[in-house]
Amino acid sequence: MLSRGKMKPFCSSKNLVFATLVGIEALCLYGWAVVPHARHLRSVKQYAAVTDTLAKKSLIVGNNVKARAKKFERLQEQFEDIHTKLFDPVKAKEFLSDIQAMAAQTKCVIHSLNFNPGDTSVNKNKSQVSSQITSNRTVLSVGGQYKDILALIDKLQTGSRQVWINSINIEPLTRNSELLKCDMAITIYIINSEQGHAHG
Repeated sequence: MLSRGKMKPFCSSKNLVFATLVGIEALCLYGWAVVPHARHLRSVKQYAAVTDTLAKKSLIVGNNVKARAKKFERLQEQFEDIHTKLFDPVKAKEFLSDIQAMAAQTKCVIHSLNFNPGDTSVNKNKSQVSSQITSNRTVLSVGGQYKDILALIDKLQTGSRQVWINSINIEPLTRNSELLKCDMAITIYIINSEQGHAHG
């Protein structure tokens, strides 16, 4: 039999080997279970951060799209409002022909009346409707009393279509006279839309 003195080193060596094996097994378990789990948690946090950033960017983009849509709607409303104030060719011809009649109705005398067609611009949209806008500038000189000239100016602008007064000058027709001379330049815009033919 082994003596007690000889058994102690043997037991100590056995315990040391067992402790070493347990430590190795613990390290292996840590490497196999804890480390991958920790990495997975870090990946989840990184994914959550990226997802949160993308969500914020998506919200910003969505708000920008809504703002641009509202701006487009406002521009569309402004365009439609301006469009209703433009003359079509028939209404323009009627208006220009009625200037002399309007002057007579307001007791003004026309001294001169000149029509000057201006620039033409063409716009073609995706529906292939070609819109041609032409400006027509008219220069007229009339004589009459102050209230009659104001009545003529008011009559020129009472229609639903817009008449722009570019310039106006009023001065006495002669010395010591109640009659005045008024020189004015007015402009109207004529829109003519033509349906284009689709290319086959």
